[in-house]
Amino acid sequence: MSSSGVSSRQRNCSACVRGKRRCDKRKPACGRCVRQRYPCIYGGRGLSELSFGDSADAPFGMDCLMNPTSNPDPFVPAPDALPTMLGADMGLAPDVTFQLPVVDNDLGSLLASLPGSGHSGSSNSFLGDTTWSPQFTGISGVVSPEMSLVRKDYSKMAPMCQDYAPWQLADPSSKASFTIGVFKKFHVTFAQTSCTPYIHRYLYKDNVPHCMLQAFSMCLLYTNQSASNRAMVLRVLDGNVRELKATAGSPTLKPLERLARVHALMFYQTIRMFDGDITLGQQVDDDMALLESWNRDLCKSRDNLDDFATKGKAVGEHPPESWERWIFAESLRRTCITCFCVQRFWSLLKIRIKSSDMGNWPFDERWTLSSHIWNAENSFDFFRAWREKPVYIISSFNFEEFLKTGTGDDLDDFAYYFITLCFGVNEIKTFCYETSGRLLVPA
Repeated sequence: MSSSGVSSRQRNCSACVRGKRRCDKRKPACGRCVRQRYPCIYGGRGLSELSFGDSADAPFGMDCLMNPTSNPDPFVPAPDALPTMLGADMGLAPDVTFQLPVVDNDLGSLLASLPGSGHSGSSNSFLGDTTWSPQFTGISGVVSPEMSLVRKDYSKMAPMCQDYAPWQLADPSSKASFTIGVFKKFHVTFAQTSCTPYIHRYLYKDNVPHCMLQAFSMCLLYTNQSASNRAMVLRVLDGNVRELKATAGSPTLKPLERLARVHALMFYQTIRMFDGDITLGQQVDDDMALLESWNRDLCKSRDNLDDFATKGKAVGEHPPESWERWIFAESLRRTCITCFCVQRFWSLLKIRIKSSDMGNWPFDERWTLSSHIWNAENSFDFFRAWREKPVYIISSFNFEEFLKTGTGDDLDDFAYYFITLCFGVNEIKTFCYETSGRLLVPA
């Protein structure tokens, strides 16, 4: 049989066959090739019929949002990838229908409400004039990703939980509820994966300080506690905290040990914060000043990416000296930010600060936004991703450059958490689904 006869029976495009992905068989280019910008070639077609995902007449990825059944490439993390603590579940049944919540018809009002935004309700709107299918009634449409959520000229993070009230903790769409859901899972995530959004999974690969071994044991015990062993679990927790405070205050600690003591105390603090026991809550108050002191000491030794702050898109041309050093430096940067966030949020819950003060950060915070480099499995994959994939240096929580060209696939859990605090739970779910076809379900 001729080769043309064999290829003519191939119904899926060549790119989907090679990638072992389901093909929606759309012509001239399937949905996956459109999104990934792959050349889309079907069996029996010549080079003259070749279609690229970024061709002018190729269907835009908006179709996948309007018609979920055409999305052949749902986000399914690899088993050994950084497990998401935000509960992402990308499996979409063929007949599923989603009701996206109404967000004031567009995000113009959201952007106009943010300090220094310079936006009006009608300009640069996240939602445009595109007509949606019936299951998305209540939302008028979506414009191209580069116009999404862009916010100009702001130097500090927007209030995390503006106009906070206790009832918001029961509203899963509120920033307060979202934040608590994230904090509650820190010890669970660490017990299950040996990492968190601010602790790289290879940070303690070769050298684990004693306090982190104890913290891991505590996270594992607390995650699997029962009514019959709870007393013993809390006894271990109390002993671990006492030993940490007694042994981790030495001024001669190495940098990794100073980072580890902050990680350990943060686990103990977040466990006690949301346990519900009054005594444990009081212990959180007693130890918060110590956590703040240790974190302040940690911030003095961090690399705040000052050299990268003005490089913009040229960041990819200046990779770090080594993968291992970057893992430590990035984990330290993310830890400083997360620790301060924990402190401020506890003060908010205790009504010690106003919700409008949640965005007042003491430092110019910088960190690296790229799921591709954070989730790299080895040094080769890291440097390859640094050069080939989008890398953003986020300064003072200014996400403007990312929102111009970034997608949901570029967000790791840490980035997803903070961009959600800036713009809102439902808004970022919509952004991720529009740009990457990812239906993220926050904690």
